Amino acid sequence: MLWQAIGVAGAVAAIGAGFSVALAPMHASVLDGLGRLLHQAEAGRPLQGLGVYAALGLQVATDVTVVLVLGLAITTVRLWRTRARHRRLLRLVAGRSERAPGAFLLDDQRATAYYLPGLRSHVVVSAGTLGLLGADELSAVLAHERGHAHGRHGIVMLPFASLDTLLGWVPYARYARTAVASLLEMAADDFAQRQIGSGPLVSALLGMAKVGVAPTCALGAADVDVPIRIARLLEPSHRSKGVAIWAAGAALTILIIPMTGLVV
Repeated sequence: MLWQAIGVAGAVAAIGAGFSVALAPMHASVLDGLGRLLHQAEAGRPLQGLGVYAALGLQVATDVTVVLVLGLAITTVRLWRTRARHRRLLRLVAGRSERAPGAFLLDDQRATAYYLPGLRSHVVVSAGTLGLLGADELSAVLAHERGHAHGRHGIVMLPFASLDTLLGWVPYARYARTAVASLLEMAADDFAQRQIGSGPLVSALLGMAKVGVAPTCALGAADVDVPIRIARLLEPSHRSKGVAIWAAGAALTILIIPMTGLVV
């Protein structure tokens, strides 16, 4: 929630800053000024009263908006096409196994288990995973991948993947994607822990940590921060209502600050 709030607030602040410069000659708030610009545009005079700096501010705000929207759209389309192609391949080469109900089985001796997001999401395991894990461990891994599906984690990662592609030189864009990916794995761990328990999941993560592989368009069970996740699962209690309340309050505050600037 905090990572998302920082990203949204940053985008709103960048766009709002450009509009603020553009609308300064009108001595109005951003929302009021935008209303006046729209009325001028309807009258055929979109830039009336704007100087050079105001026009540049308007250009910056427009460019930032277009880049962010197009970047998200392009990333979404690319991932959708990659995942659709992967789903077609799975239907051609993957089978089923009674040991992994509801999952696709790859005839591959390398251990892998992953969740492929989409409208028709898939959980995939390999023959190597079935040979490596016991029944309880396999159930924990499957529950972990279903946790990703339950939380719609593929959608959550989309904006961060887009930012990483567009603004990889910005520290936030790099750190946000890594941090959110780790947090989503922990959320899926919690889902599996509630279903199966922490013991089988920890054992499965230990077994797959060195050999697990997953495609880049999917979310793999043993791809991200495995030592940290195992240490967290072994803690007597890794939940804190106080931290959750603090995080929600901080996220709300971060969002309110730039939003207030639009109306003041």
